[in-house]
Amino acid sequence: MTSKLEKLERIDPDIVYDFLVTGKSQAISKSLQIYICQLQWASEIWETERNTMRAAKKLKERILVNQGKVMSLHACKTRVFDSMAYFDVDTNIASDVWDRDSANKLEDLAKLAIAEDKLDVAKRCYERANEYRVRASTSIKPADLRPPLFLINTNISPEDLGFKSEKLFAISRKSNEGYYAKLISELPIEKQEKLRLLADAEIEDVDFEEIEEDGDFPDES
Repeated sequence: MTSKLEKLERIDPDIVYDFLVTGKSQAISKSLQIYICQLQWASEIWETERNTMRAAKKLKERILVNQGKVMSLHACKTRVFDSMAYFDVDTNIASDVWDRDSANKLEDLAKLAIAEDKLDVAKRCYERANEYRVRASTSIKPADLRPPLFLINTNISPEDLGFKSEKLFAISRKSNEGYYAKLISELPIEKQEKLRLLADAEIEDVDFEEIEEDGDFPDES
C-alpha cells in the first residue's frame, strides 16, 4: 500500500509549492491537500520546537483548530517525521528516506536518457533505482527491534497444554519393571547413545541382550 508521503513525492514540486502559496490546486486530491497542510505546519513548528513529542502535541492542537480533526499523538509524530523527510528541514532523516529520494532522481534521469535514445544509460539508472527501493523497503525500522511480548498465566497447568498427568508411584513402578529400559533399547539409535540415555535416566545394570530375551513388558497403562 502506497503511503501518503510516497504519493506526495511523486507530485511535481512546483505543483506542491503553488498549492502552499495559493491554498488551491486542481492537480492534488483533497485528502492529500489536508496532508500537505499538516506537513507544512509541522515544518513551521519544528523550526522552534526541536522535541518531537512536544512538536507533535503542538501540531495536534493546530490541526484541531484549523481542520477540526482529532488526531492521535502517534499520527502527529509521524507527520513531523514526514515533514522532515519531505522538506529536508533536518539531517536526522532515516536512510530509507534518502534511498527513496535517490531512486526517484535516478528514475528521472532514466526518462531523460530514454528521450535522448541512450537506452543503456536508462537501463543502468532503472537498475540502480530498483536497488535503492529494495534497500529502503527492507531496511530495519525501530519497530522491528521490539522484543516479543510473553503473557504468563500461573493458573495454567501442564494438563491445560495437552500434557498427560501421571502419578509418581506409576512412574516408579514402570521404572522398576524395566519399562523405560526396554523403551530406550528399542530406539533406532546407536548402542552408545542408548547407554548414554540409560545413564541420564539413572537406569543401571541393564544389558540389551537380556532386555530383548526377557519377553513381554508391562502394559504402559
